[in-house]
Amino acid sequence: MYEIQKTTNYRFQYTKLNLRFKRFVDEAIEVLKENPTDYQNRITHIGNKKDGGLYRFRIPGCYLMYVVPFHQENEAQSIILLSVKMM
Repeated sequence: MYEIQKTTNYRFQYTKLNLRFKRFVDEAIEVLKENPTDYQNRITHIGNKKDGGLYRFRIPGCYLMYVVPFHQENEAQSIILLSVKMM
């Protein structure tokens, strides 16, 4: 199981969402904790950054952008939530 880290940009965008979209994002985060790289053709691998793979999770009305770090020695595995993009 992965831990979730949230950037300040993600937190700012999340607070601007209405309650309906916040619920969708919260449900998506629960899915990401179990399997961050593949889920019913909703997760797209966008590219690799220096420290990890950049992914996009399509949920109703928006996209959730996040990074899954490649190597994390002596640490719990974590996902870094970058932003929530409205469609």
